[in-house]
Amino acid sequence: MALILVIDDQKSIRTIIAMVLEELGHDVELAEDSQKGIELLKGSSDFDLVITDINMPNKDGNEIARHIRTSHRSSIPVVAVTAFPEEADIELFDYMIIKPFKLQKLRATVARLTNCNSPKRVTLL
Repeated sequence: MALILVIDDQKSIRTIIAMVLEELGHDVELAEDSQKGIELLKGSSDFDLVITDINMPNKDGNEIARHIRTSHRSSIPVVAVTAFPEEADIELFDYMIIKPFKLQKLRATVARLTNCNSPKRVTLL
């Protein structure tokens, strides 16, 4: 299955997303802020998908997505999970899930992005 990086400053959100992804058979790495997320992205792990919150202290999820899009791994799908969709630079993301969200929407989005090779247009779920 896929190796997925989850970046969110809320521990409860990270935990819920990780539980769902692990139930689906994916390997998950967690980051509590954007700096840790960028460190993990620069590391040796080859992530298949990144799920990031938008509104976080210091660097936000847009900066995470921008880092990915300007890196040698620019094709990694990126999903924004946010309560503030107006703050997302939608051009940087493959999908956006708006908080609060149903777990089925998360499952469906992850299934789509881990079973395809080409990036998708942003879809609000």
